[in-house]
Amino acid sequence: AAKYFDKGLARRADVEVTLISRENFILFTPMLHEVASGDLHPSDITNPLRRILHHVKVVEADVQAIDLTLRRVHCVGGVADHELEFEFDHLLLTLGSETNFFNMDGVRDWSVTMKSLSDAALLRNRMVALLEEASLQSDEAARRQLLSFVTAGGGFSGTETTGAVNDFVRETVRYYPQLSEDLIRVVVVHPGDFILPELGEELGRYAERKLRDRK
Repeated sequence: AAKYFDKGLARRADVEVTLISRENFILFTPMLHEVASGDLHPSDITNPLRRILHHVKVVEADVQAIDLTLRRVHCVGGVADHELEFEFDHLLLTLGSETNFFNMDGVRDWSVTMKSLSDAALLRNRMVALLEEASLQSDEAARRQLLSFVTAGGGFSGTETTGAVNDFVRETVRYYPQLSEDLIRVVVVHPGDFILPELGEELGRYAERKLRDRK
């Protein structure tokens, strides 16, 4: 929306367009799993807002409240949590999306989500930490438990993240002489009969076979 305004309306001298965003960059989330696996650098899937918007004012802040009567947006921004207030004539709400846990017990509390660069870094660091911890264990059952990875959901994000986790752990375990690839277990928990239901049964079952072969 901001890019659309930047090409026309925001160029007018009598119009001021402001974009308030929690982040100062656009993130291409479909490739987050590749950042987690180390195949891409974070800069490969980000684009600074100020680089692509030349006539729209960019404010990095969190929206706290909207007063429709006074036509004002209340925000908090900066390291010191500065209180900011913006008046508007027209307001466009484009707040993005949040992870849907489908009311599954424990998933919200214990899972690593895949929505931000921090999530990708956390997943990568978690995988390395588990490999390190497993290498210190002498009990094989404890090692297997540490090297068991479960993905909740077999949609696009779940399937792609599962593949990235599987490839990363199996490629990295070779640097741990105490561990073997046989200890690694990667599981997808999916409520449907086949993964990737968005693509239909034939492609979903094909993708499942390909994942199984990557052991």
